[in-house]
Amino acid sequence: MKNYTITMKTILSLFLCFGIATAISAQCVKGNCFKGHGTYEWENGDFYEGMWKNGKPDGNGVFYFENGDNYTGRFSEGLKSGHGKYTWKDGNTYDGNWDEDKMDGRGKYYWAREGATFDGLFKEGQFTNIEIGTPAESPKEFPK
Repeated sequence: MKNYTITMKTILSLFLCFGIATAISAQCVKGNCFKGHGTYEWENGDFYEGMWKNGKPDGNGVFYFENGDNYTGRFSEGLKSGHGKYTWKDGNTYDGNWDEDKMDGRGKYYWAREGATFDGLFKEGQFTNIEIGTPAESPKEFPK
């Protein structure tokens, strides 16, 4: 029977190997995450399920963030682009157009705590105006 001695160097080596294995745990867990449909999980807990092109989210998909937020919608070259809905963990939502990862174009922002909604135009992630709608049946001519 052999006597094995565990040294501090051996223990340190095991911890380093475990740490490296954990650091490279980001991976495609289902499907094709280069071109096609696949699910990818990052080491921080974020994961994306949807269409891929050239190794980036591209097309329809859902991105779940480790912090509890999520986005369902269109991606282009890894960025939110086109129509999509972002939901923050506090319940606030934005449902509308995106361009290069920013709210851009027509959309609706909802504040869950206040129960308030802004429906209008956004530019580079900011509100751009407040629109006042016209009545459904506006008179064609005003009385004289």
